[in-house]
Amino acid sequence: MMKILFPTDFSKAAETAFFYALQMTMKLEAELVLVHVYELPDLGRALHNTSKEVYEIMEMETLENFKKSVNELREKATQKGFSNIEFKHLMAEGQIVPRIVNIAKEEEADFIVMGTTGATGLKEVFLGSVASGVIDNAPCNVLSIPQEVSLQDTIKKVAYLTNYKDEEVVSFNEVYRFAKYFNATTCSIHFEKEVDDLSEKEMQAWKNKLIVDTTNLNSYVITGNNFEEAICQLYAEKNIDILAIQPRKRNFFTQVFKKSLSKQIVQRLKIPLFTLPAK
Repeated sequence: MMKILFPTDFSKAAETAFFYALQMTMKLEAELVLVHVYELPDLGRALHNTSKEVYEIMEMETLENFKKSVNELREKATQKGFSNIEFKHLMAEGQIVPRIVNIAKEEEADFIVMGTTGATGLKEVFLGSVASGVIDNAPCNVLSIPQEVSLQDTIKKVAYLTNYKDEEVVSFNEVYRFAKYFNATTCSIHFEKEVDDLSEKEMQAWKNKLIVDTTNLNSYVITGNNFEEAICQLYAEKNIDILAIQPRKRNFFTQVFKKSLSKQIVQRLKIPLFTLPAK
């Protein structure tokens, strides 16, 4: 059975991701694990003698708030029609990103589903947020869900961003299988400043290596000097619901998104991001 790890801080953005995780749990017939990681503040030398007692009080308050928040999520899940989905819950203290990554390893999670926040959601994914840290270090697939994603939004098309590299073949096949759980189609996207005959040959050679039926596989090549504008236009035109990426290095993301994103672009990029373990 697959296992989905859902890290949460019980914010509005996390709640949106929670309902997405519930949908995935149902579709994949998976096990859902909710985890809340918290960090205790450094009280410093001034409170050295009483720090243990203070920490114990803070941890008790955190535990009580955790239990209350979990019960509220259970009630909301029931209201949305997910009363039949059970999930276990964990609470852990420590640095947020390392603890989430370690718990994912301990639980042998297949997916991590987590939220991103507000108008800067996608930008934060790439530029240093908790989601970015998890993406960089996760041992499994990560789905980052913008707060604006609606529970009613169905997954009909998943796009895989490729450079036509051999190592991306396995990743694409995995994304393709994921899409099939939702009866969704899969397409590929490649970015070039200019398209030439070599690009077309590379695309066809790469498609021939895939172990899936490529008869109806749409492959889009986007061009121009502005990646953000080109990818946004493609989202709008092709009704893409999820963007899937196989990151190699952290600077791959910062290079692609090195320019600041305008408000319009950020709003148009509010779709889930599927990242496979970084290589």
